[in-house]
Amino acid sequence: MTGERVRAESAPTAEQAAPLDPADADRVHTGGRVPLHPRVRALTQQPGVDAAFAGDLALTTQIDRAHVVMLAERGILPTAAAAQLLGAVDALRAENFASLHGRPAPRGWYLMYELFLTERLGPDVGGQLQLGRSRNDLTATLRQLKLRGPYLDLLWEALRLLGTLTRTARRHARTVMPAFTHHQPAVPITYGHYLGGVAVALAADIEALARVAEDLDRSPLGAGGVGGTTVPIDAGRTAALLGFAGARANSVEAVASRDAGLRLTAAGAVLGVLLGRVATDLSVWTGPDSGLLTVPDNLTSGSSMMPQKRNVFVLEHVAGKAAAPLGAFVTAATAMHKTPFSNAIAVHTEGMRPIEDAVRQLAQAAELLRLVVAAAQPDVERMTACAEAGCTAATEAANRLALDTGIGFRAAHAAVAGAVRESLADGGEPLADVLARLPEAGGRTDLTASARTVAETAEYGGGPGPRALDHCLRTTRRRLAEQLGLLRVLRQRWNGYEPGLDAAVAAVRRAGGEEGAAGSGDRRAADGGHTDRAGGCDRADASSARAAADGRTT
Repeated sequence: MTGERVRAESAPTAEQAAPLDPADADRVHTGGRVPLHPRVRALTQQPGVDAAFAGDLALTTQIDRAHVVMLAERGILPTAAAAQLLGAVDALRAENFASLHGRPAPRGWYLMYELFLTERLGPDVGGQLQLGRSRNDLTATLRQLKLRGPYLDLLWEALRLLGTLTRTARRHARTVMPAFTHHQPAVPITYGHYLGGVAVALAADIEALARVAEDLDRSPLGAGGVGGTTVPIDAGRTAALLGFAGARANSVEAVASRDAGLRLTAAGAVLGVLLGRVATDLSVWTGPDSGLLTVPDNLTSGSSMMPQKRNVFVLEHVAGKAAAPLGAFVTAATAMHKTPFSNAIAVHTEGMRPIEDAVRQLAQAAELLRLVVAAAQPDVERMTACAEAGCTAATEAANRLALDTGIGFRAAHAAVAGAVRESLADGGEPLADVLARLPEAGGRTDLTASARTVAETAEYGGGPGPRALDHCLRTTRRRLAEQLGLLRVLRQRWNGYEPGLDAAVAAVRRAGGEEGAAGSGDRRAADGGHTDRAGGCDRADASSARAAADGRTT
């Protein structure tokens, strides 16, 4: 196919391109159908218009630029026409889309924007923007571009939390405390062992999040309405221009599926459960009844009425924000359930609505929890005393009795349980003395051990012993390094596509004789507060990666 398919005619002047009134604009876009009911328009179209000026137009025009470049490179659109289109789009970006403000959008913001280009450039040029493309694949591509930033931010904050957990766990590898079951002291562990357990769980949740990148990294652009197109486009080229790893293989899946959003919120929901559970533990341990941990004043608040209050309110925010992905998943899955596997508003609009914000909330929860973990100071004496007072070494006494006498663990368990009851009933007689009187003990006095001794010798089964914990933390830090590598690759590609796209746009504009082509796309302020850079690229340098790995909070 050659450029002969499309004629590049001279564009109308700005004076000739007066905007149509809403009724006429509606008929142009809908083949002469009557205008939408005003309330229907307000409830279904206006939210999209608001989102467009808040940032969607900035990203959409990047998609348009890539699409027009590809059409020109393939000879589908004459270079002169492509240059005019790109020049008009770049002019809009440079002025932050000021020319579109106040224009009627009876059938949505994109058709309003496309009509503006048609009015400016004429139908033979401005009307070619959607050649070989549909709003369906455009919307799917836009959604993936919008999720890049929140997704990378979430990965970054989760990795920073993981780094803080492993570093703090190593610092408190010998800080003895009780593990709790059913809210009661159970067995001796260390604070480092607890944090190491959270780190292992978090590493698995991060790996689940990382797998979502495979879905987000395939471009739907080119799938058209649902059945692809006979126009010989190059979907791989537009994918590369927009920083994707490649194009989707099936047009039905590309348009119908929003499984990336479902997978992201599903993985986020699991991570949110972990963050909420840890926040609950830390809330209890920082409370006055427990007092095992203390956090600095800058992470607490007082009461407007009760002067004695010192509330670690940050952890309540962690729990609340961490629940957002679960709610978003339920909303999205419910909206999508039993819809046809094709383009559907219930899927791509209503179902996806809460996902972006939910991912941001989860990233904030991870950041807040990191601040608490980094700043919290254990009361070492109180932790040890709690482990001793809770008779947490009783299980070790039963182990020793069973191993040394051969009476079997269940019988030893019953004997030690009776000794514990007797010790407590006698007003605190040392458990060692009671155990020594047991007939099963045979006069032995070495059945008991301190909580510290138990914690430091529990080297098996992933226990708190120094060698076991060191192995756990080294393994977890290797997992951290692997995911930092993935994050770095994604950032470089997703944040680094703009220069290549700008250069391709400039080349087409120069070839088409457009003036000012050298500066095409340079206006970053045109992105309307929604930068094309995802996930804070400025933080992707080596020092930031090391800070995450080390758990530093700066």
